[in-house]
Amino acid sequence: MPSGYIDIDSADKSGNFKAYFTSRPYVSDLPRPSGIVIIQEIFGISPFLKEMANRYAAHGFAVLIPDLFWRQGEVLCELPDQSEVATQKAFELYKDFDVDKAIEDIAACLRWLRENENTSANAAVVGYCLGGLLAFLSGCQLDVEASIGYYGVGMEKHLKNKNMIRKPMILHLAEEDGFVSKDIQEELKKTFKESDLVNIYSYAGADHGFARTGGGNYDKAAAEISDLRTLSLLKKALIK
Repeated sequence: MPSGYIDIDSADKSGNFKAYFTSRPYVSDLPRPSGIVIIQEIFGISPFLKEMANRYAAHGFAVLIPDLFWRQGEVLCELPDQSEVATQKAFELYKDFDVDKAIEDIAACLRWLRENENTSANAAVVGYCLGGLLAFLSGCQLDVEASIGYYGVGMEKHLKNKNMIRKPMILHLAEEDGFVSKDIQEELKKTFKESDLVNIYSYAGADHGFARTGGGNYDKAAAEISDLRTLSLLKKALIK
């Protein structure tokens, strides 16, 4: 299974940025693999995200993880853990983070996947934490077959975009999320209660970062259930 870093040209022509790429190899008598953009936490292209990318590639997808902190002057953000030093560095990078530019960079990754001769035109996004918010916004603003967000922070500030959603979306919420209050979680559930496109799953006892293997809040049961739901939607939306 080929994997490694590639360069993606930014849509605004301001430069290019790194993205980790892995895929099921192209085989002439099989359909070209559909694409997934995995959207980072504040820790950049972490070992956890590479693990998830490789896992989805094993299921037959082509996966990109863009380094969305490149506009902050980082050559490549790969914070290996959630130590105090790494967390401080992550929040320093996040301080000047431009959400709108990040959406542009995600769109550039989707375009790269669709224009690659070894991948299909079908693509989806999966995001965690910061990436959970960006996955939600991508599902509202970009051409994706599906969008999945894990414990996204700040989605309630962007609910004006809810009527722009045209394809299936999953929002995974941690009931005990220290960054997303129960009131906000209830607001999200109420907003999408009647939606035919948005499914919200809440995980009892789980805290922020429950899907992150090796993390302090990792919850094996919640991670496995949420990942099964995610994979089910990805297969339904992308494998046609």
